[in-house]
Amino acid sequence: MPDLVYVTNDPVCSVQAYTSNMIRLGLSASNATGTSADGGQTFHVMSGIPTWMAAVGVVFIILVSHFLVGARRETGGNRVGWRFNLLQASWLKALVNRPWFPLAMQSLSLVLFLLVLSAGIFGNQKHNIAPVLTWTWWWVLLIFLVLGFGEAFCTVCPWEALSSLVTSLSLKSRVKRLGFERPWPKWARNMYPAIGLFIVLTWFELGNDVTHSPQATALMGLAMLAMAVFAAIFFERRGFCRYGCLVGRITGLYSLFSPVEVRSISTDTCVQCTTKDCYHGNAHSTGCPTGLFPGSFNENSYCTMCTECVRACPHDNVAINVRPFASDLLQKTRFRWDESILAIVLLSLTSFHGLTMTPQWTQFNHWLRAETSLGPMPVFTGLMTLMLIAPILLFWLAAHLASSFTHDISVAPAKIFKAFAYSLVPVALFYHLAHNCMHFFHEGQNLLPLMSDPFGWGWNLFGTAGVAYGPLLSLGSIWYLQIICIVIGHVFGVLVADRMARTLYPDSEKAHRCLVPLLATMVLYSSFSIWLIAQPMEMRSGM
Repeated sequence: MPDLVYVTNDPVCSVQAYTSNMIRLGLSASNATGTSADGGQTFHVMSGIPTWMAAVGVVFIILVSHFLVGARRETGGNRVGWRFNLLQASWLKALVNRPWFPLAMQSLSLVLFLLVLSAGIFGNQKHNIAPVLTWTWWWVLLIFLVLGFGEAFCTVCPWEALSSLVTSLSLKSRVKRLGFERPWPKWARNMYPAIGLFIVLTWFELGNDVTHSPQATALMGLAMLAMAVFAAIFFERRGFCRYGCLVGRITGLYSLFSPVEVRSISTDTCVQCTTKDCYHGNAHSTGCPTGLFPGSFNENSYCTMCTECVRACPHDNVAINVRPFASDLLQKTRFRWDESILAIVLLSLTSFHGLTMTPQWTQFNHWLRAETSLGPMPVFTGLMTLMLIAPILLFWLAAHLASSFTHDISVAPAKIFKAFAYSLVPVALFYHLAHNCMHFFHEGQNLLPLMSDPFGWGWNLFGTAGVAYGPLLSLGSIWYLQIICIVIGHVFGVLVADRMARTLYPDSEKAHRCLVPLLATMVLYSSFSIWLIAQPMEMRSGM
């Protein structure tokens, strides 16, 4: 089938408008391509999952919700579960204890980050490696990395590496020698700065087509670096890592589900320790850069897995454990407003990202602009704001209904909202994975030609330039991965919701009644996720 050309001067809707035109003409969504008005960007559209698969998925999540709650077992308290300390392997322990270990782990990411910056700024602006390496590989694989290894990206973070080099003035030591050591502002000691940055990034990414712009991609990376270095110089410890970094806070919340953790081995040893080197540091180690004391913290949210506490502890009392999935979520008894809001914002904006790639988005967008006579950016901003507010209001309504169902005024609707938002973490995480499966396995091969010509200057270093490679997985395999991800996320979400209900209501009957409107909301979210992956989707990069 020949390529279709859809010409438009609309920077927000050009891709989606092409998609809508293609669907209207009845053409195959699995192999259609189109070219933008400037002639430089080619778009490929992938078919959504079949209707029968979507229907089976919706029926399954409804049935599994009913079964899991109906068959739940009464347990007394939260079980800790099994743990296996990876540092029992002598070679790994010796490696982690080396003073050069952090910089060695960050070296590859540093090289790739510098490649993105140089290609984005100096390379061919119509075709180079920066957007594909950033948005199709790093941004997509980041969520897969969280699923398996928690905040492992923070271990290799290039922004933190450069911040440490600047403030320590040394390649050998990470102990700070440069900085004003001001305390991080009290009003910002939460996740709200990171939530704000995440919303702004999403607005730029989707509203300004950043994913197709090498220069914008590089400038965004430089902006993150500037914030990290400024915060490292001006404030004590790594305040930006703990409170301001949108990547660290997103992966931090998702890592509550992760099977990897850094914890003390014996809390008694921590209590008896007089120096607390893991926190304060010593001549060879900074101690925890985000101000955590391993003897008291019990969840992954703020731990960057930098392993400074492992090297600093004089009692060899810190472990890197493998554990069951969702351990932190299933044991959680303290709930925070900022984490709850972030959980819903993650689900909202990830869904919004998928929605903007559908023909339905284009049709509604154009209709709204025609009715209001507004430009593309005001309409886009308004719809994005609506997508942020609507799920919060829906979940707030569900919390009020849950409270009224229990007839127990001792547990306020606000507390129900705050607690049950954590059950959305697996739902958001696995929809995020389902969405990223589509991008990575259908577009990941686009990196291969660019490896030979990273700057778009006509090179052919490895003989792959100009070669068209097929997708990493077949379309059918991607569909099955997507539906499996959404179902798994829903299952874990139900399990977490059930645990939250029993935490708030010791009375089994009240806990059961509380779950009814909340599970209905979760089924609605998961069904919407399935509907999204059933739509034709515009892919990020040219095929």
